[in-house]
Amino acid sequence: MLGQIQESLQTKHFHSLGIPVLISSLVLRSKGLGQIDVAYIQKTFQWKLKIIEIKTKTVPSREQWHRLLRAQDFLGKVLEMESKLEVKFCQKDQDSLFF
Repeated sequence: MLGQIQESLQTKHFHSLGIPVLISSLVLRSKGLGQIDVAYIQKTFQWKLKIIEIKTKTVPSREQWHRLLRAQDFLGKVLEMESKLEVKFCQKDQDSLFF
């Protein structure tokens, strides 16, 4: 339950930074790509897809990192825009927005 609340708060925070994007985990998995925690589109000078992987305790494994990078590449091509993958770390489990 606490994990779901934290995830919800994190999602709201990142989605408030741009236009939220919902990406089907079924589509990504069917292509052997990494599942996306949070994604949104933001415009600075041009539109850019931002993909966020949220971690509380460990860094992504090498395999997970490669799947996420392939997902980033795939989504950038499908949406025809630059994409950026970031890993954000929560410093405390109880404070999900303290990065």
